[in-house]
Amino acid sequence: MKSTTTFPEAIDELLNHPKWDGFIGSKLGNDLFINDPERAERIHEAAEYGSDGSTHYEIIEDWREFADMLFRSLPWDEREEAEPSSDILHIAINQCKEWHEKNGTLHKQVG
Repeated sequence: MKSTTTFPEAIDELLNHPKWDGFIGSKLGNDLFINDPERAERIHEAAEYGSDGSTHYEIIEDWREFADMLFRSLPWDEREEAEPSSDILHIAINQCKEWHEKNGTLHKQVG
């Protein structure tokens, strides 16, 4: 039986995935002060000015972590089918990271 599982192939598809909000909410929640206090402090301070506080690098790594988590959550028999889509998504994530590296904004805070 053919699977109906679709795996995101673009960053916007990843960010519109039904599990994204729960993932990022959990990651940037109260445990962030324990797991990454420097980022938590930047986010807290930036929020006062309506900004994000995370760096482009951190956000890109959040995408990568979420994509990997989604892939690992697939049943074994669906992973082979999803692998090409996962590869396409990781290429898009890597291209975004390379763009920010080239333009010197990778470790700058998002506005």
